[in-house]
Amino acid sequence: MLLGFLSCKEAIARLDDYIDRELSPREMILVARHLKICAHCAREFAFEAELVAGLRAKIQRIEAPPELLQKIRASLPDSPEN
Repeated sequence: MLLGFLSCKEAIARLDDYIDRELSPREMILVARHLKICAHCAREFAFEAELVAGLRAKIQRIEAPPELLQKIRASLPDSPEN
């Protein structure tokens, strides 16, 4: 990272954490700044963000049967059911 700017390699390496908002505030700003000036990385970000949003939407619709959840809880070492 040179003078507060990220290279494409550095920005791409941070995209997953940027999408999940897991970067420091400074790094969030640096990635956002890079995406504003780099069309290639902006396209990569748009693709990854759309993919993640689609996966999250599908995951939210999946619900495990109550019996499965009970079996999982019972198998955990600190489970009060054991």
